[in-house]
Amino acid sequence: MKQVWLELPERSNLFWLNMIKWIALRFGRWLSRLLLYPIAAYFVIFSHRTRAASCNYLRRVLGHDCGWGEVFRHYHTFACTLLDRLYLFAGQEQHLSIRIHGQDVLDHYAQSGRGCLLVGAHLGSFEIIRAVGQLQSKYVIKALVYGEGTPRITELFQKLNPALFKDIIYMGGVGSLIGLEQYAKQGGIIALMGDRSVQASKRVRCEFFGEPAWFPEAPVLLSRILDMPLVLFFCLHRGEGHYEVWFEHLADPMQAVRDQREAAAHSIMQRYANRLEHYCRLAPYNWFNFYNFWQSDE
Repeated sequence: MKQVWLELPERSNLFWLNMIKWIALRFGRWLSRLLLYPIAAYFVIFSHRTRAASCNYLRRVLGHDCGWGEVFRHYHTFACTLLDRLYLFAGQEQHLSIRIHGQDVLDHYAQSGRGCLLVGAHLGSFEIIRAVGQLQSKYVIKALVYGEGTPRITELFQKLNPALFKDIIYMGGVGSLIGLEQYAKQGGIIALMGDRSVQASKRVRCEFFGEPAWFPEAPVLLSRILDMPLVLFFCLHRGEGHYEVWFEHLADPMQAVRDQREAAAHSIMQRYANRLEHYCRLAPYNWFNFYNFWQSDE
């Protein structure tokens, strides 16, 4: 069964994307940031479905009904992360200030030769640490992508810096995992999202903000197949050009026997959901799943 988030249309316009890129790189951050306000307002007004999803999420994380102001801030935060990604991909990372917590966790696995599986979310900027790591030649992080909901935006970033896309693996195609096991055995670092499920048969139901929600089983399955520990990774937008990154050990590869694997996978993903909820509360406007995350079993 195709999941809801895969069916959402991209609303960005290629002409305006290129116009914003031109303004941002030619005139600097101050003018491009001003443009984010009318852009965010446009999407708040004319995107009924995603606006309703934003209200639904914000009501849960903030604990009260939300008005247009909170929804606008949610959209605007998302727009800010896209602008920062543009500067990063254009090689202008000096515009960003990044503070990292728990880097010793990542360093430990990278230096041990074992590698790890980074599990992030659509929270803040998933791309920041991968891009910074590669630009500084410290880590090469292969990213597993299960679906591309914004192909025009991705195309724009790819043209800016093709090198940052050579380590992206688009899942689902024939041979998409070829070479991944060898990369893991060499102590590589692999990153994927843990807050969107693709296949209905490969997902688990976890408590998230007090209600059941679907999470993918893929992180746990890949961890077992590749024999790699799971490490949480969240990169929060904390203001103009400022980010905070957290790394936390989540779980070792699942060792349960066959009839206990379902329960073990649920336990690990529930732990992930708990930590995701924690970081959502820490930065409530940073979670960018603009669809009904608490959908039914249909």
